[in-house]
Amino acid sequence: MASIMAFPSAPALALALLAASLLAAGASSGRVDVGDMLMMDRFREWQAAHSRSYPSAAEALRRFEVYRRNAEYIDAANLRGGLTYQLAENEFADLTEEEFLATYTGYYDADRDGADDSVITTSAGPVYGGGDDNNLTCCSDVPASVDWRAKGAVVPPKSQSSTCSSCWAFVTVATIESLTMIKTGNLVSLSEQQLVDCDGYDGGCNLGSYGRAYRWVIENGGLTTEADYPYTARRGPCNRAKSARHAAKITGFGKVPPRSEAALQAAVARQPVAVAIEVGRGMQFYSGGVYSGPCGTRLAHAVTVVGYGVDAASGAKYWIIKNSWGQSWGERGYIRMRRDVGGPGMCGITLDIAYPTL
Repeated sequence: MASIMAFPSAPALALALLAASLLAAGASSGRVDVGDMLMMDRFREWQAAHSRSYPSAAEALRRFEVYRRNAEYIDAANLRGGLTYQLAENEFADLTEEEFLATYTGYYDADRDGADDSVITTSAGPVYGGGDDNNLTCCSDVPASVDWRAKGAVVPPKSQSSTCSSCWAFVTVATIESLTMIKTGNLVSLSEQQLVDCDGYDGGCNLGSYGRAYRWVIENGGLTTEADYPYTARRGPCNRAKSARHAAKITGFGKVPPRSEAALQAAVARQPVAVAIEVGRGMQFYSGGVYSGPCGTRLAHAVTVVGYGVDAASGAKYWIIKNSWGQSWGERGYIRMRRDVGGPGMCGITLDIAYPTL
């Protein structure tokens, strides 16, 4: 019987060639760097844990170098101490910061083109944010802590994935899901894909604004469920039949005055709200604790504030933020961000605050 020769798979071959290149580089310099080989072992373990493979040895080597820089940054930050939060390797460890931001954000500042998202028009006429019993801007008599998750008003975090910059859609849906539960007692997961495909005001997988998205939801008459119109992480033609089926609706939306954490706190005491933030250094690898920077105010990512509180260990006040990077990131898909820092708030969190009304 003829023997059958087994060839390594493409991912295994790429790893073997990568290891060989490290050995060759060490041999040419007269020594093999033990640190390189240990980091290679660590990289292999990370690949196995996250089912990551690459099409060629060249790409594997490039991703190894990115992984090495990220791992060294994570280790150094945690060893340095003095942080109120921790970093850890996660599924994003082979992405540069620039690649990560380009892929996993997607907020568009509508005010740059003069749009006024605080005023919308419905069949009842113009609706101005804060003009009725949904006025969320008053700042007195708010509780010391709020967690809408504990009240059963928050659908668990979802993932926008690496192929669609649609954080704006996830925040729009998250706030409407929570408002619907608060008003009706029914918590249902709504469709982000409906917004990605059908909302003509926004860019689908290429940037968007929750203010514009609220406007579209009102004009459409509501949103259907995620089960009816599931997420595909790419923009396709609008399924108008599904889009016409409404599991939840809103009648308006409003904005909270910027640069006031007291106003944001009063708003969150009433319902989860949409905000935009700058993705600060290290946030890509956040694993727990109260994030306290560094970050600025270049708003690039939309997230949902679902509560606030005080850390029992450190005494640090924080916002509870629901993200759209999956539940393996952060604290099961959430991040706690420092509260009461003044000015625009941590990472610009008070600069663009909006909420749906019903």
